[in-house]
Amino acid sequence: MALGNANTSAQARGKNKPVEIRRTKEIFTAKNYNAITSSPVQSSAACRYSGSLSETFYHNGARVLPATNDVVYATKRADSRTVVAAGHYRIQISSSYYNMEVGASGIISRVTRC
Repeated sequence: MALGNANTSAQARGKNKPVEIRRTKEIFTAKNYNAITSSPVQSSAACRYSGSLSETFYHNGARVLPATNDVVYATKRADSRTVVAAGHYRIQISSSYYNMEVGASGIISRVTRC
């Protein structure tokens, strides 16, 4: 004799559907995001950072170089849980280096050339 009723398994299967739809939407939305190579987060202007640029982040801007008000994510998903931490990052676009200042919620407040 089984424990529970017939509705238990049906309800459990239905609970995952909104999660799957959200994940699919996050991936579809991030399809055209641009990848950037970056340093780890720094507490002040990152132009002086001399280590390797080993991080890969993604931004939702239309151009390769991120701009003010673009959002930076740690993964290629439009998910508010994966935005990068506030701080300064040294990024490389082609052969040029920039200081990217990220504020709350992963929103870029300024990008300046090093």
